[in-house]
Amino acid sequence: MARHLSVGIDEAGRGCVIGPLVVACVAADEADRKWFWTNNVRDSKIVPPKQRDELAKRIKDRCWFELRVAHPLEIDEAVRDRSRTLNGLELEIMADLLREFRDEYPERDALALVDAPSINAQGFLEKLYSASGWDDMEHLYAKHEADRTDRTVAAASILAKTERERLIAKIKNECGVDFGSGYCHDERTINHLQTAPQNATYVRWTWATVRPQPLLK
Repeated sequence: MARHLSVGIDEAGRGCVIGPLVVACVAADEADRKWFWTNNVRDSKIVPPKQRDELAKRIKDRCWFELRVAHPLEIDEAVRDRSRTLNGLELEIMADLLREFRDEYPERDALALVDAPSINAQGFLEKLYSASGWDDMEHLYAKHEADRTDRTVAAASILAKTERERLIAKIKNECGVDFGSGYCHDERTINHLQTAPQNATYVRWTWATVRPQPLLK
């Protein structure tokens, strides 16, 4: 009998003020997990860009994966809805990814671990279990910084980070400005926000770091 699959979910771009949020899901068997270890698959934040891009290609070649992209307009809509929030949007995306996995592998035993976006990891887990329809809560986990301790979640973080960087490069090319990383701590990003068009769809206008927000129509 085949051993259970390891399912990992992580995101990239949650805190940025420019660009999308990308969430990735990866499913790995025992051989994949050994490959992750041998090839030093780890938290994408500590993997050099060239190595990260190469690892992303190889992970996609050998593992089942899915990506979901939430663009700034969708993020702003969730943030403005106090009953939903950014955590709620992430929960919806992660639940959808778990359902996608289960549709692909309905009969396989699986253990899923997500990098919890909420301070209350247990509360987030309970909501995720309900929203996803996951078959067994004993095989579903949510932990903070799971990409640092679990190789499958780290693989998901690499796919999410690589896709976000690709989309950020596309935005820079389209607007003709190198605004840096898109995060609030980046001086180039903050400087660009002072002159960005108020109809720019690549900016998260609900972020506190943005200059006076445009009027909603």
